[in-house]
Amino acid sequence: MGFSISGVQRKGFIGKPRGIELVPKMNVDEKSQYIIKPLLSRFNIPDQSPANEHATMQIAKQLFGIKIAECAFMNFANGTPAYITRRFDYNDNGEKLNQEDFASVLKAANKYNSKTYQDVGEWLSPLNRVEFLRILIFNFLTGNGDVHLKNISLLETADGDMMLSPSYDLMNTKIHLTDNLMALNLFKELEQTSLPLGEKYSYKSEDFIEFGKRLKVKDSITTKIIATFNKKENDILAMVDKSFLSNDAKNMYKNNVMKNYKLFRQTTPIAN
Repeated sequence: MGFSISGVQRKGFIGKPRGIELVPKMNVDEKSQYIIKPLLSRFNIPDQSPANEHATMQIAKQLFGIKIAECAFMNFANGTPAYITRRFDYNDNGEKLNQEDFASVLKAANKYNSKTYQDVGEWLSPLNRVEFLRILIFNFLTGNGDVHLKNISLLETADGDMMLSPSYDLMNTKIHLTDNLMALNLFKELEQTSLPLGEKYSYKSEDFIEFGKRLKVKDSITTKIIATFNKKENDILAMVDKSFLSNDAKNMYKNNVMKNYKLFRQTTPIAN
């Protein structure tokens, strides 16, 4: 079974009445425009979690054009770091939009091991399937082992359609704890559930090509997506170097990315 960082991470909700000032919200059901996350309360280098999440979200947006929840890195008055993100489930008029995570959509008994990414992808529209493939490759390469069913959501559009929401809770979980390479199996066969922690879901680019086939994404599109990621390894490392992470955390993050790229580029030997 997986272990969720987001499930134990403290969160605060902030509202902005009459456009005057930010005030804390005592009840999540009240209208709140922002979510603020202080540092982790446990795990390895917990004080680096706000910078980690901010860096990963910005890499997704700036290098790969992945839609994200708008976010920022900040410090409290006492110097303690925090991560703040704007809620996307309200429109500009302050009206609540319908948002539903895939634990609910798929009626999953467990957010980790009762469904697969293939189950999620098959539910999506053709356009969203391409975006979902990109998101999964991104999370694999940047070490996010926490993309479980509650961290993938649908959001109601202005036309009333349910489409993939902006990505949220993106971070390199590997610098905080030893977890699986991904939170779920790619495929319905559940072929990797018996592997030990830290080795589960050790996929290669060819596995993502197969995943694209199963979602009826054209091979030419999948190949182009993979080629784009393969060209961006040094750009990811450069953005990590420019982030708010400590030097030690930067090195851990970069080493993990390089390790994941090595796995991603492996090929299966042709049998004699």
